[in-house]
Amino acid sequence: MKNTRKPSAFINDIPLKYKFLFIYLLCVLVPILCINALFYVQISRNIETRERGNLEISVDRVAYDLMQIVNECVAISNTVAADRAYNEMMDYAYEDNNTYYDAYNDVLRDKLRQYSNLHSYIYWMGIYTTNPTIQNGGSYYVLSDSDKQSEWYSKISGSSDKVLLTSYQGANPLNPARQETYVSVIRKLDSFTGQPYTKYLRIDLRVNNVLELFQKERDYLSFKLLDEQNRVVLESDQSYFSTDPNDLLNVDASISQPASSRIVRSLSSAAYTKGWRLVGTPEGREVNHEMSRALRMSLILAILTIIIPTLLMIVIIQSYNLRVRLLYKHMKLVKYEQFESIDMYEGKDEIGGLIRSFNLMTEKIRNLINDVYKLEIQKKDLELERVRAELNYLESQVDPHFLFNTLNAILVICKKYKYEEVTDVIRNLALILRRLLSWKDDLITVEEEVSFIVMYLQIEKFRFQHRFTYDLDIDPAVLNCRIPKMSIQALVENSCKHGLQSVKWARTIRVSAAMDERGLVIVVTDNGKGIGKEKLEWINSHLQSEQDSGKNIGLRNVYKRLMLYYGGRAGFTIESTEYERTVITIQIPTDLVSVPEVEGSNV
Repeated sequence: MKNTRKPSAFINDIPLKYKFLFIYLLCVLVPILCINALFYVQISRNIETRERGNLEISVDRVAYDLMQIVNECVAISNTVAADRAYNEMMDYAYEDNNTYYDAYNDVLRDKLRQYSNLHSYIYWMGIYTTNPTIQNGGSYYVLSDSDKQSEWYSKISGSSDKVLLTSYQGANPLNPARQETYVSVIRKLDSFTGQPYTKYLRIDLRVNNVLELFQKERDYLSFKLLDEQNRVVLESDQSYFSTDPNDLLNVDASISQPASSRIVRSLSSAAYTKGWRLVGTPEGREVNHEMSRALRMSLILAILTIIIPTLLMIVIIQSYNLRVRLLYKHMKLVKYEQFESIDMYEGKDEIGGLIRSFNLMTEKIRNLINDVYKLEIQKKDLELERVRAELNYLESQVDPHFLFNTLNAILVICKKYKYEEVTDVIRNLALILRRLLSWKDDLITVEEEVSFIVMYLQIEKFRFQHRFTYDLDIDPAVLNCRIPKMSIQALVENSCKHGLQSVKWARTIRVSAAMDERGLVIVVTDNGKGIGKEKLEWINSHLQSEQDSGKNIGLRNVYKRLMLYYGGRAGFTIESTEYERTVITIQIPTDLVSVPEVEGSNV
């Protein structure tokens, strides 16, 4: 018969090695590369987010520590402003210098010095006053015209606030010839009414202490401290001390609109720090290091996830390709009447089963040819020519139907000469082969599985003759339940091959299937040689193992398929008494046994 070629049949014309290569590229290599690329992108984003959070914490920490210094200076200024006796001494009109110096030595000298001695972050602390009887020196100065023209004076005198944090260019009170950039807390001393003179407390911060705060985070960030006029007052590793007024305060116009990588924090919400900001710029070393680690890890993971599946695919492809090519080679020999068996370990998968079936078929064909076909060759020239014509017709085809046609030809001869037992065996063998090749769905009904088992058991009965009996106890209510194909047949075959083959007594195998409170229960029992306790424990322990020992493949296949199809809820137990019996039980929960039929099934 000539089969109609379907448009999708071009896939069957592609060699197996290209099909496997296509599967490898689209199902293994490309997904692995895409997954690893997405993994690296996600890891990179996580690293950037985490490092950004860490950097923001660092900036907040530096801003907090700096505000602690400023707030303590403000607290000191408030303490000085609230000291009535001290303010009265500053407002007192001294008769002469001796009277002032007596008061200075008794009270004024150590009044402000105690704060600068206790707090290392205070560079200088002093009072500027309009009291003309105060003598310039130490921590006290009379406001001069040059002082009134200074930046700090114009800011505090023109402000309605009593306390102000400011930066400015000015002379060092202890060394007027030296010009410096200052960060100072300025306080109006006007807490009491009736004060005859204007007084200002100036607390200059020690710049090195602020730079030390920046240095603590130097591995992660570089800092810039901006004043209320958007001027860079301090920067990591720089304090802008200079004698050139043009170099004292740098203006960084780009910081007014910070880039996305910069972190900008206002010092606080207090009025005296309004406009002051701390800008942290990431160094990038830590992020780059983490990104390099993520890239290395992604590359290693990608290499491992590519190499292992590749090696596995190579092994699997070689396993399939070698056996399929060998089977193809021997099938081509059949048309030349060379019925050679395939001498190799065929395995226990579908191809292995096909090779075993082929070997069994060729053996049967050789025996039939020797016993029947060749003995009658001269008398049956017409039959022989017909069979040869069929073989010649199939010479150019590599198709499993060749096997079926050959078996059918032999079946005709056996019927003609009334070899009834051989006829049944060949018919069942042909049905088994056709069923194996025609089954498309992974799930079939219990009825279909049982019909397949019956054909197999009839072949085994022919093999063992009167020393073999079998019993099927199938509840009609479970015939339409769907189970993985060949799940029961594999257990029956395992019992015949390993349990019954090596015993001398009458062999019996029983298959039952019924519903109870647990669900669908399938039991396969044989009276073979059984399994020893140690071996049974080994089998049970290796059913769930991912390692392939090359043994008990049939049992492992059935177990893993049950676990896969039923989400690990199926039961699979093996009980055995040596030289008495072996019982294998499959239990499928009630809510899982009824599976809708797949549309277009060819079972």
